Amino acid sequence: QAPLLVATPHQSSTADSPTFQQTRPLLNITMLATIGYGVASFVIAFVLAALLGSDGGALSKEFPWQFRLAAACRTPVLMLIVVPLSFIRGKYTLARRRLRRYLRGPGGKAAAIRHAAHVDSISEQLRAWDRGGRKRKLRTARSNWAAMSTKLGSNKEECNQIALGHMNEILDVDEDGLTLTCEPGVTMGELTDELLPLGLMLQSHIEMESITIGGLAMGFGIETNSHKVGLFQESVLEYEFVDSHGRRHSVTKDQPELFYALPWSYGTVGFLTSLKVKLLRTQPYVRVEYLPTSSAGELTSQLQRLPAPRGGEAAAFPDG
Repeated sequence: QAPLLVATPHQSSTADSPTFQQTRPLLNITMLATIGYGVASFVIAFVLAALLGSDGGALSKEFPWQFRLAAACRTPVLMLIVVPLSFIRGKYTLARRRLRRYLRGPGGKAAAIRHAAHVDSISEQLRAWDRGGRKRKLRTARSNWAAMSTKLGSNKEECNQIALGHMNEILDVDEDGLTLTCEPGVTMGELTDELLPLGLMLQSHIEMESITIGGLAMGFGIETNSHKVGLFQESVLEYEFVDSHGRRHSVTKDQPELFYALPWSYGTVGFLTSLKVKLLRTQPYVRVEYLPTSSAGELTSQLQRLPAPRGGEAAAFPDG
């Protein structure tokens, strides 16, 4: 009779093998060494940057030692911490806004429906505040860190905050009529992504990507202007805003008193919900000519001369 063979289940693990048991300490040592080399390299780079790139040691001893230490460390902090984090943040923001634009699609009827819903939500928030007796001041719910502000702390805790973070959609680009209609939370970076491939730009286009078009229209536009077309608000054709009663208004030059009161009002008239602005066509290249001046009078003379035609063509972007 043939012997009976019985198979006994046996579980083996790579972690239990002698080879792995011998290799694991080496892996731990390698990992610790890599971390140690990284920390040491960072510290050396930090110290060298502080020694070579800062002038904190030249500060008067009258300044507190904490201030002098911070001044000495500002260069390595910027080089090794702020700039890399800003780069990562910038790439994340770029990817997020392009994905959002792709998912939403180009303007059209769907964008108009979404916009109407956005405005209704703002109106309802304001009507609720009105019904509640207007006990607090109105502010946007945008955090201070996300705004162009030098204030570190928030001053909105005691205010009735209106959520406007969803107002960031481009509603329409009229390539023939050279106009753009969008919500106030759209940034300069988003407008660059949208307009430049179409050969278009704002009449006064701000260089900072995080600035919103609503802030430009209702604020001072960080003083950006054009000698040819003027300040940013001079390119605005129509404002749409919601007042403190929750009522929606569309304002054009046909209502001059309100139309010219909105720029630089900083949101004190109402909450901006959209605006329509004029555009310019762009060219593939711009020829830049540098004209140094040595006095205020000479600078003024150049700025007065440049917009005038020279040989049949005026300077497109005189700047100073």
